[in-house]
Amino acid sequence: MSGTITALSAQGDEKVCADLNGDFACSSDEPSTTANNGEYTITSTNKSILQSPIVAELASGSATASRNVSSYSSVSDSLLVAPAQNQETGNDINVITTLVASQVAGGASISSAIEAVKTQLQAIGLPATDDLMSEGGDNDYLTLDKNLLTIIGAMDKANTDLSLVTISSKLSEYQVALLSDALTDEMVSLMVSDINLVSKVAPLNDTGVTQYFSDSGDSNDSPADYPGQDVDFGFDNTDGGFKFVKLDSQGETLADDATEWSCVKDERSGLVWETKVDDADSPQYKDRLFVYQVSGKFEPYSEDIDALNCKSGDGICSTEEYVEYVNTQQVCGVTSWRLPTFSEFYNLIDFGETEKDEDDRVYGLNRTYFPRQTVVSDFAEGEVWTSTEFFTEYEEYKTDGAMYVEVIQTRGSTRGTTYAVEIYSDQVEADWGTSYQLPIRLVANTESN
Repeated sequence: MSGTITALSAQGDEKVCADLNGDFACSSDEPSTTANNGEYTITSTNKSILQSPIVAELASGSATASRNVSSYSSVSDSLLVAPAQNQETGNDINVITTLVASQVAGGASISSAIEAVKTQLQAIGLPATDDLMSEGGDNDYLTLDKNLLTIIGAMDKANTDLSLVTISSKLSEYQVALLSDALTDEMVSLMVSDINLVSKVAPLNDTGVTQYFSDSGDSNDSPADYPGQDVDFGFDNTDGGFKFVKLDSQGETLADDATEWSCVKDERSGLVWETKVDDADSPQYKDRLFVYQVSGKFEPYSEDIDALNCKSGDGICSTEEYVEYVNTQQVCGVTSWRLPTFSEFYNLIDFGETEKDEDDRVYGLNRTYFPRQTVVSDFAEGEVWTSTEFFTEYEEYKTDGAMYVEVIQTRGSTRGTTYAVEIYSDQVEADWGTSYQLPIRLVANTESN
């Protein structure tokens, strides 16, 4: 398998490996070589090298002798990645392929990853075209090349793949640092801190399934004819899949049989979740709807706001306004409340919960700790806002000024189903009708509070 390191800040004699385990690092047992003036060839009898990411490691100080950027010296201990394309030749490695490979590591197909990166690059003013994979060595990407490699060099390498997934999904949010002509230590530090926080690996809960399935129905006993079921493994087997504790209004731990509590802490992930209320006049009402907002990036559509009739009340209409409200109230003594990511909220779903609502739909969260769960939404299946932007193969056909956000159904037989919704911003032409308004359940990482 051969190719060329075309990154502008590379020296050309980097170690290159077929990353068989997909962790964006070159292990001693993975096929590798040393590039010669950027050209490399990896020879192996293992054909899986064609289905593996390709990693080029930039050693300390390599950029001081860069072929293209002689005055730039802050790139060190960094790396570049190319996605697996099942091709023996033409495997370029540069910052663009690194972003694409990161999208693939996050679960996207190669075509969807290319489209997602192209869309984001165009959004921050870079001339990404349909020939994106061959553009990484163009001078148009010089600043991005230098700055991204500097940031990668400064990142915690324990979770490099997850950190790069975060960067490749948030180019607009990191635009100031990525495109700065004078990248400072402070800018790097702030960005790396955010990346490390978002990509921090927390232990996952299990499914919550604690019963066996058999031809005669659910059972607490293992059937001889269907061995090896989910309940026999992991946290489902040891503690029912989840490890929650109730917290009072000040964030203090309560007894498990407490009848009133304000928050729930997931002791496995360390995250704290707000509980909802039944009072329809409270901003924390379980079925209250909000419009999506990210200041400076996505402002809500006027018709979505009007549909809520919230401005005549307490004025808390958007996700950001609600976050500000809950932080001001210091619910459970916490001031770092935020929207959950898609993965954080999905990790909360208890697929073993059997209690049903009045419409005979099974709940999605554990009712012992989350007794008041949202019902109202456009599809009435318990969807709430998450902060995860979503890119699809339909990106080119979305409404101008709109974006996709991924949501999760948490009621009934479809709990766990995920899909993208197109939401309108204030840049969408008026009189197009409304897009989406959804309920909220906020989360906080108290370690960063």
